[in-house]
Amino acid sequence: MAWPTATEIGIATRIALELDGTDYVTVDYSYNVTTLIERVIADMAAVCGRPDGFDQQTVTDIFDGGRHILPMSCPPIISVTSVTDNELEEVLSLADNEYWIYDKYIKLPRVEQSVRVSYRDTTPQRYSVVYVGGYDDAGVPLPAVLADVCAEIATRTLLRVDQQYRVYANVDSFRDGEIRSVFPDKQDAFADQYLKLNNAGMILRAGG
Repeated sequence: MAWPTATEIGIATRIALELDGTDYVTVDYSYNVTTLIERVIADMAAVCGRPDGFDQQTVTDIFDGGRHILPMSCPPIISVTSVTDNELEEVLSLADNEYWIYDKYIKLPRVEQSVRVSYRDTTPQRYSVVYVGGYDDAGVPLPAVLADVCAEIATRTLLRVDQQYRVYANVDSFRDGEIRSVFPDKQDAFADQYLKLNNAGMILRAGG
């Protein structure tokens, strides 16, 4: 599965697009649909609590002490390079069961399982996790729900932009930044789509 393309959004909305350099824009008023999709994906990443986006990449996540579940910011976890206890200056061992790897988080031994973690430990930035995570067609493909929600939001937005252009015919073009004024309240306009993301487990919760 892949993100929707500008041409697919053009077909869905029945709005004519043309190629302008490497981007697709509307024929009548040069609204950049390629940029629209990029902005929708960035907004979805923010809603899902993914500061690094969805693409597969190498990430370093840092956690304070006093916890045994370390939720990653760019799941799914593809591979783990290292889990380091910065307080003790030790690299933890997977072979020795000093941590376990799950799809979205790293698990450390509970207090009763190890003396490594103090129950009242509040050491800032105690653990560092370096890992490869995210979606890639060659590895873990993009979930269909992400592509579907992106297509729906982009389609609704482009239709609204087109409506505004038709009503206010004196508008020659739309600047890239004006996408944010299309729907004054995105939470209301796309609430049903955000609910789909939540129901599919795509919205990450701080603290695991």
